[in-house]
Amino acid sequence: MGLIDANSDGEIKGEHDAYDIFVNEEFVGKKLLLTQSENVDDVVHFLKQQGVQQVFGQLDGDHYVIHSEESERVKQILDTYLQNR
Repeated sequence: MGLIDANSDGEIKGEHDAYDIFVNEEFVGKKLLLTQSENVDDVVHFLKQQGVQQVFGQLDGDHYVIHSEESERVKQILDTYLQNR
């Protein structure tokens, strides 16, 4: 059984939060948050650093859906990102 902490928003946070990542409704992988400072929105921030400008994320429970007109490029970037994180 994992440790449970309440974060600054008063939400209960498990030992590690995990999110299913989708690009335009297509599943591409899981994002595991390993530290309290990590946030699922870091994924979109990383994509913008890679030059993808027309992109935004939407959280729905444990699903994080990334919307972009450059879906193939975004999926390629995320494939590497999710393997390395």
